[in-house]
Amino acid sequence: MSVVRGFFSGVFCFLLFDVLALLGIIITLNLTVLNPDFVTSELDKLDVYSVVIEQAKAKLPGQEFIDAETVDKVLADVKPWLEEQADAVIRDVYAYLKGEQELNVTISLEQLRNAVKENLREIALNSLPPELQGVSQSQIDAYMSQVDAEIDKAIPANFELSEAVVGSQVVVQLEQVRKIIGYVDTAYKWLIGLAVVLVLLIALMHWWQPKPITRSISITFILVGAACILGPLLDVFIIQALSHLAGESSMLLGLQAKLPQLAADLTSPMRMYGIGFLSAGVVLIIISFLFRTPEVSPGLRNT
Repeated sequence: MSVVRGFFSGVFCFLLFDVLALLGIIITLNLTVLNPDFVTSELDKLDVYSVVIEQAKAKLPGQEFIDAETVDKVLADVKPWLEEQADAVIRDVYAYLKGEQELNVTISLEQLRNAVKENLREIALNSLPPELQGVSQSQIDAYMSQVDAEIDKAIPANFELSEAVVGSQVVVQLEQVRKIIGYVDTAYKWLIGLAVVLVLLIALMHWWQPKPITRSISITFILVGAACILGPLLDVFIIQALSHLAGESSMLLGLQAKLPQLAADLTSPMRMYGIGFLSAGVVLIIISFLFRTPEVSPGLRNT
């Protein structure tokens, strides 16, 4: 019977390894791509807003009489506002994906419009085109009205994000994402419970003897820790996937040089998780040497 118990103990240890490794992946997802705080901090760390602003420069009206330095000043003034609004949108979208609220985001862009208009008007009045030099104020006002109209065309009055705006096809895709997030939340709880059950079953297979229990669990913990530490070394595959995504979007081309940092941040929780289990496994092995091997009575030895 000791052979049978040893076999089942090995099976339960293997299952415990799988459960803990999968739990590490779930925890990593919860701390990274499913965490709005992580997303907003990465946008700031990778300076995504500057990339977006660079892309927006070409679409800014009135550049025929504005130099590049002035354009940079105009866009720099609106960057804090852009970061604040992007943070609000990201949190609302994540709340929708987690089923906490409906997708109904409306942001007024009047502040952005007015900021751009004021900057352009001030600059334009100080550097009028040659054809407007020496003309009447009414003609200048008419010219500035044209610039304002172009700004109104380029910048809508409101930014709206709702199921009606994104369309039915996108809503279907979002529903799939919501289901996946729900599965992840459920799996997180079930995996913790299953890990506890497996530890108890391993202890039962060893008749609650502390020395073999701690050794079996410590070896499993060390293997989990090693796998989770070595797993993130495959960052190259994450970088390749992100590079492919960036290549498909012109807006993301400016981020390719920063993809290694993003990949490292995405896998950082997995490394920390692995270090924790590796350390726990080493500690349990040391503890196991403190226990004496119990003497088993002949009756138990044959069972």
